[in-house]
Amino acid sequence: MRLAVDGRVLVHRPTGVARYLRSLLAESPQVLRSGEAIEVFVDRPPEGELPGSPRVTTLRPLLPGGDPAWRQVRLAGHLARRGDLDVLFCPFYTIPFAARLPRVVTIHDVSFAAHPEWFSRRARLAFGLAGPSARRAARVITVSQFSAGEIVSRLGAPAGRIEVIPLGVDPAWSAPVAEDERRKVRGWLGFEEPYVLHLGAVHRRRRVDLLVQAAALLTAERRDLRIVVAGPGIPPAPDIERLARELGLEGVVVRREWAPEELLRPLLAESAALVYLSEYEGFGLPALEALAVGVPVVALRRTSLPEVLGDVALWIDEPTPKALAGRVSEVLSDSRAADSLRAAGRARAAGFSPRCTAERTFEVLRSVGDRR
Repeated sequence: MRLAVDGRVLVHRPTGVARYLRSLLAESPQVLRSGEAIEVFVDRPPEGELPGSPRVTTLRPLLPGGDPAWRQVRLAGHLARRGDLDVLFCPFYTIPFAARLPRVVTIHDVSFAAHPEWFSRRARLAFGLAGPSARRAARVITVSQFSAGEIVSRLGAPAGRIEVIPLGVDPAWSAPVAEDERRKVRGWLGFEEPYVLHLGAVHRRRRVDLLVQAAALLTAERRDLRIVVAGPGIPPAPDIERLARELGLEGVVVRREWAPEELLRPLLAESAALVYLSEYEGFGLPALEALAVGVPVVALRRTSLPEVLGDVALWIDEPTPKALAGRVSEVLSDSRAADSLRAAGRARAAGFSPRCTAERTFEVLRSVGDRR
């Protein structure tokens, strides 16, 4: 197999999809067969060597300031002239339609089709190619049974072409976090008090506004408690800082637009709980990573989250500040119950292996390339 990879997500501001692709590349030396090779295509040179040391080809964009047509024009044109590649892997929702080789696409969720009101016009246009991509790709990889059903019903993809391959968590996440890592993340946060964490993009579907509203109830009893909201705002996201000011929670709600990769594990490990209130989720990797670290998770029982978290999360069924505050209080006040959740969470997360994710993914790619 000579595998081409659309790696543009790797050289821009890191996202969950970039972490997904980096994990696959990191596992590739252990799962590729003798003679198989990977070539990653990007629109600007990466900073440092990519995991797994694949060959990297930079195709400069045609337009300055970011080229929305790079995949459909620049990458497709280049691949159409190549005769030495067997299959193209696209980890981010869309394929280049004019590329003359079989394509496999990963579609993580279809929230853009289920709830277009949650997205900006620009995002809706960008995701608009996901439907045709799902219907024309040789295979569609997705990360949960829930998403597989949504891809069939909302995008019209043939069910027989969909492969469900859950994400994995590096076993190293379950190792104890060193004290210097904890000190570093505390320095980054700028306080020593206990905190409850939201980790991930601040999006309308993630109901971070509900966490801020619950903070007013929680801090009435725990004045030292902080609420950390870490992740970029995705328009039209709620203005978390303004909501905190309106509720008199300045200094209680701590906002960080971006958490560096090396701080993610200690940021989770130092938290009293992760709150994950997604109304629509394809998988929910931050919640699974919290379980791996040994942090209790309070989650909204919606879409794929029960499939991923099982019975080891503290669930809320109705998204109200009172219900959320009650669940978080259980973690803060009952150390024995919190310890039980931590142990059960680690055991649950151990069942999601990045090696298994990579093996199954490369097997799908190999099968498509072999048929060619």
